[in-house]
Amino acid sequence: SDPLDIGRRRHGNVTKQQMKIEHPNGNKKALKNFYSRQNDLIDQFLGADDEERLQVEEDARVGPKIKFAVNASFTVNFCLFVIQLYAAVSTGSLSMDLVSSFVMLVTSRMAARASVYKYPVGRTRIETIGIILFCALMTTVAIELLVESARTLGGGPSESKNLQLVPIICVCIAIFAKGSLMFYCLAYRKYPAVHVFFIDHRNDIVVNSFGLIMSVIGDRFVWYLDPVGAICIALLILFSWVSNAFEQVWLLVGKSAPKEFVSKLIYMSMIHDPMVLKVDTCRAYHAGQKYYVEVDIVMDQDVPLKISHDVSQSLQRKLEGLADVERAFVHVDYDDDHDIHQEHKPLYENEKKSQGRTLKDILLFRKKEGEEALAREEHGPR
Repeated sequence: SDPLDIGRRRHGNVTKQQMKIEHPNGNKKALKNFYSRQNDLIDQFLGADDEERLQVEEDARVGPKIKFAVNASFTVNFCLFVIQLYAAVSTGSLSMDLVSSFVMLVTSRMAARASVYKYPVGRTRIETIGIILFCALMTTVAIELLVESARTLGGGPSESKNLQLVPIICVCIAIFAKGSLMFYCLAYRKYPAVHVFFIDHRNDIVVNSFGLIMSVIGDRFVWYLDPVGAICIALLILFSWVSNAFEQVWLLVGKSAPKEFVSKLIYMSMIHDPMVLKVDTCRAYHAGQKYYVEVDIVMDQDVPLKISHDVSQSLQRKLEGLADVERAFVHVDYDDDHDIHQEHKPLYENEKKSQGRTLKDILLFRKKEGEEALAREEHGPR
């Protein structure tokens, strides 16, 4: 349904050629991006009613595949741990990643098991914590690899070990297995548990491939290439996992949802029922991977309690049907001229700003004084 007739606002042709015809003096790239985003937003608005049904169907379809990706990644990582350990000892290379994925396996299973009395709103956020722990472990490995590589590099050349065929074959098997899993996880990387395994497999391919090459070159030609290669890989792993960990931390802190998603929530609330006069407040923020939503709607003060309750509850259930929403809270009010910050305990102290001058104020004041002095010199008596 499209009660506000926003579908007519869709721009059918958003090519640069069409933009040039319609807006000869405009920025073609900027116009194309604007209309493309607008079309996507309209599609999200109009498809919101079917989103819950589509999400249920998608979960039923991809659920077993996600479980297979997690279990297969754990099994392969466990087997490759033994193989890579043997290869690392045999080749003497430091560029090996031996961390398994036991943490993600446990947290994924814990998140899927409900405990309504201990965890009334579920424990899906433990999956986010598991990702952070996973990142912390991988970061520790990267730091240790960095330290050991620097120590080896500072120790100077040592007695070269002849590379054997078996360890090289083992590393090649590891690269092939990781590559297969990476491409499998690539299709489902929008799911958090699979996404972290995708990053893990991608990093392992780089680590093992680059490490093997540096080991061979370091053994045959220049001794310091192996530790230098290990340092480069350690820095790459460190940056990758630290950046991923910070992304997950902001989700637990309560990062706000994008403006497009909030606009979608407002649209759904406005068209939900004719008795909804206004949308007073709409908030959406992360509580783990998904959002918590708070909506304040305005209804006539003479509406019976039963009707206002049914309207707000059906809206609440409708919002929770969105794929990215974990919990929704709908509050009904009869006016919109009150201070929304008085409805809850203030989160921040409402203190007056200090009267002390900042560094910027001081610099601007000095600059103004200098300009005034220069003006007096120019216009003063000669």
